[in-house]
Amino acid sequence: MNATTGLVPLLLGQAASGTSSLPTLSVLMQFLIVKYFTHYYSYCTIGRDFVEDVEDVSRTVLAVNDQLQSNLLLAIDNGCQAFVVDEPGIGSFLDLFIPLHDIARQRSLDKGLILLVTQQHQQELFDRIRSHDAFRELPNVLLVVYSAREWPTNLYTTAIRVKDVLERRVNVTLEPHTIDWSSWRTHNFFPDKSTDLMGYVLRTAMCNYLPFTSYERLDIDEWGDVYPNGTGIGLMGSVAERRTDIAFGAFYLWFKPYNFSTYTATISRSGVTVLVPKPKMLPFWRTPFLSFSVPLWIAVMMTLLAGIAAVWIAGTVRHRLLLLSIGVDGDPAELIAEQRTLSDAVLMMVGFFVAQSSSIRTDLWSCVFLFTALLLAGFMVSNLYSGGLASVMTVPQYEKSIDTVKDFAATGMPWYGPTPYCLEEIWNATEPHLQQIQKTYIAAEPEETKLHVRMGDSGFIIEQAQHGNFAPSDFLDRESSTTLQPLKDTIYTQNCAALITNTNPLRSNLNEYILRVQQSGILYHLGTRAAIRYLPTDVMRNIERARIHQHDESAVKLEIGHFLGAYFILGYGLLCAGLAFLGELWGTAIVRRMSELLAWKETVNTAPVPNAGTR
Repeated sequence: MNATTGLVPLLLGQAASGTSSLPTLSVLMQFLIVKYFTHYYSYCTIGRDFVEDVEDVSRTVLAVNDQLQSNLLLAIDNGCQAFVVDEPGIGSFLDLFIPLHDIARQRSLDKGLILLVTQQHQQELFDRIRSHDAFRELPNVLLVVYSAREWPTNLYTTAIRVKDVLERRVNVTLEPHTIDWSSWRTHNFFPDKSTDLMGYVLRTAMCNYLPFTSYERLDIDEWGDVYPNGTGIGLMGSVAERRTDIAFGAFYLWFKPYNFSTYTATISRSGVTVLVPKPKMLPFWRTPFLSFSVPLWIAVMMTLLAGIAAVWIAGTVRHRLLLLSIGVDGDPAELIAEQRTLSDAVLMMVGFFVAQSSSIRTDLWSCVFLFTALLLAGFMVSNLYSGGLASVMTVPQYEKSIDTVKDFAATGMPWYGPTPYCLEEIWNATEPHLQQIQKTYIAAEPEETKLHVRMGDSGFIIEQAQHGNFAPSDFLDRESSTTLQPLKDTIYTQNCAALITNTNPLRSNLNEYILRVQQSGILYHLGTRAAIRYLPTDVMRNIERARIHQHDESAVKLEIGHFLGAYFILGYGLLCAGLAFLGELWGTAIVRRMSELLAWKETVNTAPVPNAGTR
């Protein structure tokens, strides 16, 4: 602002010294630069420096030579936001404008451009300019045609016409800039072109994200990918290759496409979670085993084994004490009934645990203490089991539910999503569970995802929108939505934005519009109304209510299926008994044959050998 104030008297004095109010090219350029380019961080001049005598004007001066490409890229990265290009460098600058801005790290808005053209080469340059695609990204352009004596003769601005939406080539119309040179200092040399776009076509790409977007399908690759050389497929590739100007479709702030494009302001916030299979009801044959948890079953089995060992040892010691009490004249056969075998110990302990009676020896106080403890233990186990069995038979029992991201990672279950970029937010995560789910993630096409939904053995990425609604997913239908449930927490949250070309001239206007819409609260209203009207509400309702089971409200009636577990135990016992019986028969037959064979060999070996001389 100070530079502008100091420069105006100089310009007025130079203009007054002439024979008319027409300024020289130098005076006009000083005025234009100070008035329109000083609000930029810096501007770049290719050719002559018109403000070398003016202080406080940040600029970079470049020469037209073999180093123009590298120097211009460095200037852009250092903050050059506007350009003044003299005639020798116009062609090279226009050819380099888009490629250099695509690889530059600096993303500046509202580029301004002044081109200086001599009358001698005016027609030649105009013919080249009329089809140059760089002007699609440069609406704020002023062409100054000057004479050999360096007096401005004509001024032009550009208007863009697009013949075909899918064509990159444009038709640039050079419209004369009518100026009253008697009052040129008050003239607007860069009029606003964003209020009325005058037929400018903004080529837009979007995903099938009903009801928020609707489109005619041209890309079959959905989000797609961007490769290190700047080419790509799908929506991201179309922007990187400038086949489209802007792409919508729940893009997060991913770094890889940012190398060749940029993002708008945040449109919405969303959280990414996983749809996992709902826990299925446990089969009825497992009912007898559900009363105790695995650790309790281990404790019961250890108690049973300890009791069997104690009963068998106590019975063996008691039998030996009885043998000693009868003396040497007694008959041990009389005490066979008093002997406690291992089978007796097993059946006795099982009887204690199922509240059955058993013969108990009371002639030794040690046996009394032992069997008293075993009876109490069996009583406790039996009653605890009965209480647990009553609960599991009347309250439906389900598989263990997958509730958190850590639970999901522990399962090792594969999960599917539309693009590998869905994991970009956690690529560098150090948490073990996040590293684990990265290994099981698979990027798949919609048809493959639908196939795995029907199989019911995988997880699927899903997005929860800013105001609580789940975003639409093509792989979900009414039937599959009843088999899935979302995790209770999110893998990560992220901001959604649109992907746009680096030099898109409408980015600042679009950002302003996005922020106004955000602060108005209309997104909540429109999102809710759109979801009610267009989204499959039954599918979304199934997902939202997935954790409310149909049997949660009351107990169920006992059915014949509840006794399958008892029949299973009976069948298993009969099978084991049958196999043991067959084994005993087979073993008895083998023992008998071995006994007969040994007896025959013994008979042969003990038989007398006849005399060799006797006939």
